[in-house]
Amino acid sequence: MQDEKKSIQENNEQVVSPSLRTQRIMEYLEDLWKCPHTPSHNDLRRVTEFVVNLPEAYRSIALTTIANHFVNSMGLHILDLMAMFQQKAEQEEVSRKERERTFEDILPDAFQALDVLNKQVSVQSLDSLAALSNFTIALYTLSRADSSEEAQTWLYELPKSYQSELMSENLVVNSQDQEREANSSSNWLSYQPKQGQGYIIGTDTVQATELPWIVPSPELLPISFEKPAA
Repeated sequence: MQDEKKSIQENNEQVVSPSLRTQRIMEYLEDLWKCPHTPSHNDLRRVTEFVVNLPEAYRSIALTTIANHFVNSMGLHILDLMAMFQQKAEQEEVSRKERERTFEDILPDAFQALDVLNKQVSVQSLDSLAALSNFTIALYTLSRADSSEEAQTWLYELPKSYQSELMSENLVVNSQDQEREANSSSNWLSYQPKQGQGYIIGTDTVQATELPWIVPSPELLPISFEKPAA
């Protein structure tokens, strides 16, 4: 009987509350995230120079993978603006009603945009990758926020503005287009290089017309702001 009670007590001591478990995981992730894990600009250049010389069957997939690095960063930035708004609004004693109304307004558009970013971005050329990088970095730089009001304003504007930029550059595909792309690339593993064509890519094989872009400094894009109704 005593052994049974001891066993139950030990099991109870091993039970960790959900909030404590979440805290421990967050602390573990924070330690991991301190390690270098994002590609530097030199890494990105090396990868891109390699990718533009890949056979066509692989190039689009590789370019989209690079593009997703920037797209995902924008998605995380939008989520960070939400977290910042909540934190700053509490510190600045913004009413709970105002905070709840803001999230009711912005969550549908924001998460629709995040869904598009996660599933429907497709980059087919180096030109498109350069254009995407240009307006992504510009919007990212412009939309930094230091107060709840700034974060709130950007949460109303940024998801729609970024999605609009992607669509205007024809970087978003609809579900039917995605299905056609999936079908057309379903045999990519069976791709065989032509005789004499290897996979070791030499930089001296790049044609001048294949690298037309010198990406300028981020361009400040004009954006109109509409403050939410009081």
